[in-house]
Amino acid sequence: MKIWEKYNLQETSDHLIFQPFKPLQKLSQWFLIGIFIVAILFPLLRSYVDAVVLYSVYILLGYFFLHSLYDILIRAKITYTFDLKEKSIYRESPISKKRKILKLEEAVIFVSSEMGSWHYSIGARKSQFVKSYSISENFSSGKKSDRKQAEYENQILVKIQNMIDTSTTM
Repeated sequence: MKIWEKYNLQETSDHLIFQPFKPLQKLSQWFLIGIFIVAILFPLLRSYVDAVVLYSVYILLGYFFLHSLYDILIRAKITYTFDLKEKSIYRESPISKKRKILKLEEAVIFVSSEMGSWHYSIGARKSQFVKSYSISENFSSGKKSDRKQAEYENQILVKIQNMIDTSTTM
């Protein structure tokens, strides 16, 4: 799959629009299928499993079901717009309208890590650790993740950094 399709990337001379979590949608769909399979097959083990364990598993499945739906319906559709004309960065999601989150000249890109994985984030220079926005999917160690990271850096991150640099010199 080309990176243009993978991230729903749209680029013009003064705009860069993409959905950084769109690849998460397909993974969440497979996870949702797995949840349904476990929910259907688990009652067959009722005679081997205590009722408390059975209800606990169903509570966890319910949580994972809701989390997967959130990823599919909302998180995967979060869109960032880098606008060089307006010198602004916008964020839009299915539950909130398009809103300005940063000025391009204030923006700084940095790496955020959490529990064995990391991603690129963007925030204001003076307060990037107080309020920041994730602009990439999570990466981890491994050859496949290294390829995804290199592709993301070469195709998207470089363009974002060029827009930030251009806006500060204008």
